[in-house]
Amino acid sequence: MKLRILNIVGLSLLFASAVAAQTKVAGKMQCPKPEVVGTVEAGDHAGHRLTLEKNTCPWSSPIEMQGEKSKDATYVAFSENSPTRASTRGTLVGIMENGDKFFLTFDWAVVKDGKPKSVIEKVKGTWEFTGGTGKLEGIWGKGTYTASEDETGGVVSMEGEYSVPPAWPKINYAP
Repeated sequence: MKLRILNIVGLSLLFASAVAAQTKVAGKMQCPKPEVVGTVEAGDHAGHRLTLEKNTCPWSSPIEMQGEKSKDATYVAFSENSPTRASTRGTLVGIMENGDKFFLTFDWAVVKDGKPKSVIEKVKGTWEFTGGTGKLEGIWGKGTYTASEDETGGVVSMEGEYSVPPAWPKINYAP
């Protein structure tokens, strides 16, 4: 019975130490105008379009994680636009200066005034880490972002929190 209690206490301490504290993160990207991979009219209502786009953006104010700074990021996004609403969902791959990568998903939605506009001037959205490599392996966390754009590109400011699990100790099984 005592052994069972010690095992439970030991496992509880192990799991508690594996849950790392959340670390704040913030940064800003300056993005050129995205490459539009394709746009099609949905066909149900006038002005209802679906678009796939891709872009690579340098960090004008890098995010710092695990002692490394971000260099650039590439995203692929799917957008749905109509005269009264717009939404986007996508995946971003960020590259750190040491070559490690982080992956996140993002989305936003807005209700528009129905007047024709070539761009949506400002949006607010959410993002969430989905993985990483190197020092960022196992990263998790989430946050918010704002994006503003004009005909030449846009600025994305993000903030949130992240955590990376501690590396497991290496065990030498020498005979």
